Amino acid sequence: MADASYDAMDITLQLAAAFGQGAGTLLFETGALRPAYDAYAPHIARELPHWEEDALQSISVMRAMGAYAAHLAMSDRRFVINRGDVEAALTVVTRSHPAPMGRCRLSLR
Repeated sequence: MADASYDAMDITLQLAAAFGQGAGTLLFETGALRPAYDAYAPHIARELPHWEEDALQSISVMRAMGAYAAHLAMSDRRFVINRGDVEAALTVVTRSHPAPMGRCRLSLR
């Protein structure tokens, strides 16, 4: 991430890629990632100036969310992640990380 000329779409795509890394080889139904996008989108513009410092934590959270959504699909004997899987994964992951890309309790940014 040496190039600081990225924009909100760059961050969105990085987060989607991280979700996919967590999900492994499973496919997604159309619209399945929408709940995760809707949770993160309002915070992305605010995050732009801090992305180089904060990216790893957000990317790790998205990987975990992807892995959990994949687990839910596989537990239901499906090879395709649906919107319900993502909604459930978002709920579980945000218990530990209540504000996706939200203000850090220490730095208050």
